[in-house]
Amino acid sequence: MRTMILLNMDGGTIRGMEPKEFGDHVAAALAGNAGRATVRLVHGPDLIETLKEAEEDEDIGTIVAGGGDGTISAAAAACFRSGKILGVLPLGTMNLYARSIGLPMDPHEAVDALATASAKHVDIGTVNGRPFIHQVSIGLHEQLVSLRSRLDTSTRFRKITSTLKVLGDVIKDPPRFPVETLIGDSKRQSVVSAVSVSNNLFGSSPVPFAPVIDAGVLGVYHAKAISSPRVLRMTLDAARGALMTNPYFDVESAASVTLRFPKKRRRAHAAIDGEIVDLEGELECICHAGELRILAPVTAGDDG
Repeated sequence: MRTMILLNMDGGTIRGMEPKEFGDHVAAALAGNAGRATVRLVHGPDLIETLKEAEEDEDIGTIVAGGGDGTISAAAAACFRSGKILGVLPLGTMNLYARSIGLPMDPHEAVDALATASAKHVDIGTVNGRPFIHQVSIGLHEQLVSLRSRLDTSTRFRKITSTLKVLGDVIKDPPRFPVETLIGDSKRQSVVSAVSVSNNLFGSSPVPFAPVIDAGVLGVYHAKAISSPRVLRMTLDAARGALMTNPYFDVESAASVTLRFPKKRRRAHAAIDGEIVDLEGELECICHAGELRILAPVTAGDDG
């Protein structure tokens, strides 16, 4: 079986590198672990088509994707559908999924970790059938991502700066909407400024990522911060890693959850792994426990 090494040329980190030289380095480093390797250098618009080709190629057994979390999410979806193994190279600005896996943030150190990695079964979520590896969010986070997308986020510094620029606008005029949450036989109705579902539970770090990705659960979050002072307090708590203790924020876990939006605006949106999409009136989120195989560093757990 072959390995395809897919490097997104638009990733935040790779812009300061020699992409072809780095791709050849990855192929050489993985030769013992991944066998024959093909390096593909692509730009954002060609990413999905290249992944589709790899997904349908029966001779490819592993897809090693280098880029930001959007790139990794798209590659994970292709691997989930096809049963291929996913390898991750952190070449984006935040690299949230790479953090969940336990990879070093330095790309060259991550390559070394992948060279001795082994296949591990982890969880992946779907929302109305669409795979996601990080989170689905409606409200505060979605608005922040939407506003930030109009600014320069090409580097980690610029992404943080752009986030701070739009954060004031979100805090000044927070969204407020009703949501019905169904978990098993339980149904709750809430008025919130944000609701989100994560693939496994986020940890206490100010950077929102799941430190465990094989617990077989979704995280379900409701933010009742429907006024500017409450949103500001919640933002400050998040920045110091204390969001879970905020009185206007609650979290629970479930294997599946359905969200309904009885007063959905026509142009309402959701963010799925950072991509802005039209919001449907009902979202069915399901955790597919152990149904994604990844290359995990030997220190991250068993060999699956």
